[in-house]
Amino acid sequence: MPVVVRAQQQQQQQEPAATSATTELGKGEGPTGLNVGRFRPTSPGGWAEMATALRQANVSSQLPTAGGAWGCGLPSLEQRRGPLRAAQGHLPDAVNVPFYQPIQGWTPWQVARRVGYAMFGISQGTEVNPKFLTELFELVPEPATTPVVIYCNFGGSLEPTKNDKNGQQTRSMVAAYALIASGFKNVAVLKGGYFDWTAQGRDIETFE
Repeated sequence: MPVVVRAQQQQQQQEPAATSATTELGKGEGPTGLNVGRFRPTSPGGWAEMATALRQANVSSQLPTAGGAWGCGLPSLEQRRGPLRAAQGHLPDAVNVPFYQPIQGWTPWQVARRVGYAMFGISQGTEVNPKFLTELFELVPEPATTPVVIYCNFGGSLEPTKNDKNGQQTRSMVAAYALIASGFKNVAVLKGGYFDWTAQGRDIETFE
């Protein structure tokens, strides 16, 4: 049975041993550790470079079909949608691996990030979970051959839109970029994400 991965807030637990030199996320350039070249990951320039790399790696947006949940039998990695939303429902058999976690420290960058979230009325901001890849490699020990589908609320796409010729940047797309940069060879994003999935009346699961 394929591995199905779901992502929400990181919980306190014993950290698994790293299985790859690239399993530490957030240790690269820039304050988030996710800079793409000289660009911030959420900047137009950063997204343009991400989109190019995703196309070169043949990352696709998969639509679910009537004959199967994933359309082509791919396992699913859900991006963090918040603990309340996660408890309300997730795709069947999805397993959680958090790409983001609550802000943990008080470095100048983390303080600035907390302030930024507070300006929008958000009391608990998030930052990249540095153990995201470590946890994922524990579930997917053969990234070169194991197919993975990622989803968040919106899904994301590389199809040009009226506002962006590179497509729609979402957490799923950023996570997909992190995966291909770490050796995953068969990565897809669930088109339309969780919102479209539920709007079509498809099955979801909830925690007991």
